[in-house]
Amino acid sequence: MPAPVPVPATLPTPAPVPVQVHPDPPIYQALYSLWASQGRTLPGRRDAEWTRLAAGPVWADRTVRVSGVLVPPGGAR
Repeated sequence: MPAPVPVPATLPTPAPVPVQVHPDPPIYQALYSLWASQGRTLPGRRDAEWTRLAAGPVWADRTVRVSGVLVPPGGAR
């Protein structure tokens, strides 16, 4: 008769720790508004241009538009 296979004990899942979100001071809110109006990347938010560029193909024989400037293959900024 085969020996019984030990069953690992299940550990209780700890409760998630709530994250405190502090509002930004007014000076930062004004700065974020200015940056957003200029189309800049903001802390804590996704960078749409980076996401678009990172999602593209990995080969370099393609012309890519970076920050609105058309860059030919091998071209420098």
